[in-house]
Formats: sequence, C-alpha cells, structure tokens
Amino acid sequence: MSKRKDGRFTKSFTFQGKRYFVYAANNEDLFEAERKKREELEKGVDRRNNPSFYEYYERWSEDRRGQVTEATLRTQEKTINVIKEIKIMPLNKKFGDIKLKEITIEDLRELQKKLKENRQCETVNYYMALVKHIMSDATKQRLLDYNPCVLIKNYKRQEETARDTIHRALTIEEQKKFFSCSRYKESAYANIMKFAINTGMRAGEIGALKSTDIYDGLIHVQRTITRNEYGIYIIGKDAKTKAGKRVIPLNDQIEAILEEQKKCNKILFGSETADNGLLFTATEGGILNVTAIDRDIKKICQSVNIEPITMHAFRATFATRALEAGMAPKILQEILGHKSFSMTMDLYGHVLNDTKINAMNGLKIDI
Repeated sequence: MSKRKDGRFTKSFTFQGKRYFVYAANNEDLFEAERKKREELEKGVDRRNNPSFYEYYERWSEDRRGQVTEATLRTQEKTINVIKEIKIMPLNKKFGDIKLKEITIEDLRELQKKLKENRQCETVNYYMALVKHIMSDATKQRLLDYNPCVLIKNYKRQEETARDTIHRALTIEEQKKFFSCSRYKESAYANIMKFAINTGMRAGEIGALKSTDIYDGLIHVQRTITRNEYGIYIIGKDAKTKAGKRVIPLNDQIEAILEEQKKCNKILFGSETADNGLLFTATEGGILNVTAIDRDIKKICQSVNIEPITMHAFRATFATRALEAGMAPKILQEILGHKSFSMTMDLYGHVLNDTKINAMNGLKIDI
C-alpha cells in the first residue's frame, strides 16, 4: 500500500498468480475497493469454472459464431430462451440458472415433461437435442465428468407428420382443381406457385433466383433466402446445403413461366427483374416472404374445398409427379438437391412402390 503524488492511495494484491491494483481517497475506501475487486474476480472464476447452464450457453454460442449460419444462431437463441425459463422443482429454479454440474437426470426429465405440455413431440425432441449438444460439448471441455443427457430418450412421434398434411403431395385431381380456380389465377404469387410445382425448388431458392442464374438451358441454384441473427430476411451467399447447389434443366413449361414472370416484372419494375436482380419477389419488389404466399395458398385451398397445404407441398407434388412419370430416383435426388439417395427414398419411396404396382398389374407375360 502506498500514497500517490495526486494524494490518492493505491494497493496491490495477487489473485491466482496475477497482480491487481485498486485506488481510493483514503485507507478505509482502499480496503473496501480491494474487497469488491476480489469478490468480482472470484465470481468471474466461478462463472468460468462452474457456470450455470445459461452462462455456459452464452460462451458456447459465442464460440460457434462464424462456424454456423446466422439463421442457426437465431434459431438457437429462440429455443434457449424458452428452455432457460422452465421452472424446475424442487430446486425452485429456472433451468437456465442451475449450475451445469448440478443438473441431474431428474431435472432433464422434468424439463422434457414441461416442454411437452403445449408442444408436439417433434418440437420437444428438437429442444432437448440442443440441450444434449450443449452438455455434450461441456463434457468434452471437462466441465462435466458425466453427461446425464445420455439417458434421455426422444418422444415417439404421436402427431401426423407435415409431409402427410400441409406438406403432402397433391393428388392429380387436387392439382387440377387448385391451378384452374379463379382465386389462384388472381394471386400475385401465381407464377411462383406454378414455378415451384414445375421445378421442385424450395421457396427460398425461388426467391433468391436471378436471371443471371439461368443459362445454357439450365437453372443454376446458387443461393437461398435466409434470416440473419436478428431475424431479418436476406439473400444468402450459398444454397441451403452443399447438395442444394445444383442445376435443373429447363423445359418448355418452365421457360414459359419465366417469360411470363419477366413480362410481369417489366410492368411492375420497368425491367425483366426487380432492382436487386431477382426474378421472383414480394409484391412491392422486396425479398420474397413465404408466409404471404402460404396465406394465398390457404385461401385457394378453401375456395376449391381441399385440405390446406403450404408452399412446400409443391415440391412434394413435383417429386411425386416425376416418379409417376418414370423419372429415375437418382436423377430426382439431384434435381431436388437432397444430400443422399436414402433421403429421397424415405420421402417419396411410397410413390415408387405405387408405380411398381401399376406396372406389375399391367404386365402380361405370355407362356
């Protein structure tokens, strides 16, 4: 402890091998300043070595920045904001406030049970998968000796899957009813729906398509619409996945739709594309928002009396019609941008089975 030239007192002390300095106007305040500094340092060490679940998540999430997309960071943040607020009894603590080392299998089971109170099984499984990922990494960093998440089993799906309801493929009859009704023809997004069912492209891929992506008789799928960390829609730099970066051959129907869209763009924007070079946009020229399209689709479904679907159903319908027409599943995989053949078959293998049955029924072998 010493007195400085400016009249203030200074004191140094060491904490975990490092020297720190505090300053005050008198001795009494100096010792209080040292106490507060030590307390602050001890809390920092405790937070680093024995963090709560949410404290560790913040570090974990920051470490992933730059390694995952902004959309992934945003989704994680929304999910964790739900998880951290769940009250765990008898601790009477929010899950996010429980020390990582103190989380038990019983706490995790209660978390899972409370998440299930107003959510579907698939959503709960997704939430718990994030918890498992976080705690698995904490174990790898030796903050935990044992990860209790290994004993948590996923809920078995009890609800109908989206691919059987809103994402299902339209039957040929439904397809005809949908695309022939007046409400469809009046929709500002009619060309987008027609383009989707003829290419199998995802809504985000259609919304990110530029005229410069179409050449040599091919659509070059390069990028998709995504959201940044703050939830704002942006045109991404890449496709959804590595396999999503692909080419789709043009046919007469697709070319006709593109020409029709370019004519619409000339009326709206004075050129074949919007100012941002995009072919398909929101009605005012901004980035396409699938929610607005889905609203129109729902109204069209109601007007022709078919069960509601979403924009993604056109992708499933394209795949179904392609297989029914005899397209090789491997080619379909590449056109859809699936990363594996098994993914295509898991989604649309039943269509191929129906095609096989029809083929066998029509087969007659003279003996």
